[in-house]
Amino acid sequence: MEYTKLTRDDIISLITEFKAEIRKNLAKNEIFNEKINELTKLLDVQGKKRKPYPLSKWDKIVLEVVRENGKPATSRQIYDGAIKRAIAAGIAMDEEKMKAKINQCLVKLSGRRDDLKKVKYGGRGFAYSL
Repeated sequence: MEYTKLTRDDIISLITEFKAEIRKNLAKNEIFNEKINELTKLLDVQGKKRKPYPLSKWDKIVLEVVRENGKPATSRQIYDGAIKRAIAAGIAMDEEKMKAKINQCLVKLSGRRDDLKKVKYGGRGFAYSL
């Protein structure tokens, strides 16, 4: 490969050409984003909306614990509060089954129903907030 020395005018010309290409690509990007948004809206109109999953007693207990905490609650805080409420409500089971039930509720409420939001929490895991 042969080395060619670029003059000042050559460099300015290349810079101008590259900037023009960037402007063209940005314009194309905007057009494509608009088309994607239009198609997404069409898809939403055509698609059937699913009925929201009904809340169980356990779901309501988990939501109460998070609401009363007043700030994002860790899984441990939710487990502790929900187990106490389940015992008071008379729906308690053995501890492993209750933990599994609470975990199912957290997945349901933060994923499918979108009632809870996962928030990054210092350390391991997430905290949950309304």
